[in-house]
Amino acid sequence: MVQSNARHLVHIAVFMCLFFFILQASNSLTVTAQDRITVETLLNAKFKRVQGAMTGGAVVYPNSAKSWSDHSLGSPTVTFDGRTYLMYFVGMSKTSDPAIPYGFAERIGLATSTDGVRWKIANKEKPVLDFGAKGKFDDAGLAHPFVLRVGDKYMMWYGGIDGRAGKDVGVGPAHVRVEQIGLATSKDGIHWTRANNGNPVMKIGRPGSIDAVQATGCHVIRRGDQFIMWYGAYNGRHTIGLATSKDGIHWQKQNGGRSLPGLKGGKQLGPSVYYDGRQYLMLYNTIRKTPNGGSQWTLYLAISKDGIHWKQARNNVPLLGSAPPGNFGSADGKKGNNHAVHPTKIIIVKGRARIWYGAEGNVARPGRKYAASAIGLMEAKISAR
Repeated sequence: MVQSNARHLVHIAVFMCLFFFILQASNSLTVTAQDRITVETLLNAKFKRVQGAMTGGAVVYPNSAKSWSDHSLGSPTVTFDGRTYLMYFVGMSKTSDPAIPYGFAERIGLATSTDGVRWKIANKEKPVLDFGAKGKFDDAGLAHPFVLRVGDKYMMWYGGIDGRAGKDVGVGPAHVRVEQIGLATSKDGIHWTRANNGNPVMKIGRPGSIDAVQATGCHVIRRGDQFIMWYGAYNGRHTIGLATSKDGIHWQKQNGGRSLPGLKGGKQLGPSVYYDGRQYLMLYNTIRKTPNGGSQWTLYLAISKDGIHWKQARNNVPLLGSAPPGNFGSADGKKGNNHAVHPTKIIIVKGRARIWYGAEGNVARPGRKYAASAIGLMEAKISAR
């Protein structure tokens, strides 16, 4: 009888182990199913603006009470752990400091959300990454963050501003500021440490290179043991370049250091890249003419087999149409140029593909010279194949 009971307990234990194994496998299959969303599925998806609770339908809008981000917000990058969304963004404030280009000081902040629509500014509403030490490449501002979770840490690549401009490097328009890519890491997503001794991990190139004034505004994915970076390059003209790295610090420029071919428009920036295991999908910004004779930075899509050679997708139709009346992104090409810019990575959750993006209005708030920029959300219903 004792032996029978013992065998019975063993059978129960084996069954429970098998049950939990199947449960874990089922959870893995759920993730895998999301990973199987193909580029073709995303190309056929119809993205629509999601109405946020902030001014003009934005999901995150400048807070006039916070001096470091009271004017504009932009360049969002979002990660999602299955429960909480983390959005890193650039907060802008007007400054009279002549050492800071364009008259706006820029710092990186963090907002969190459980639904991707309603957000709360974290870190006691203070920046999570501020200006670098005097004399460093980022001592006059920070721009265009991109955050990737790798193992047990977060990695943030960002554009560092040191106060120099085209006139100082002898390339392009005299006023355009120099930007170089730096890296910071964090265990908790709030407290960040600059890598590479606080020096850039990708410097601007020599005169004649595609990034002689700016290397910035990047998107990074990890394939195996390699990081792949698409980044905004500027030498008087905005284009997109490609680089690879084993550690996220030491980068090798690919495609002979040339701009990536096949992307439409005379200028390109703000890449966001999705890989389905077979091919790549890129969201990027280029200029389109508006009916009123103006121009807007607008989102377009392209596809590639190798990440280098691209082909325009969706018949060169923008991802988002014109903003509805009263929308926070009401820039019409003459009053404001940013229609939908610097999109986040595509996050797929519960049958939806979600992208956060920056846009600006066409009417300045009282006492302001420029209309505010803010952050919105677009999404599309999709299904795994």
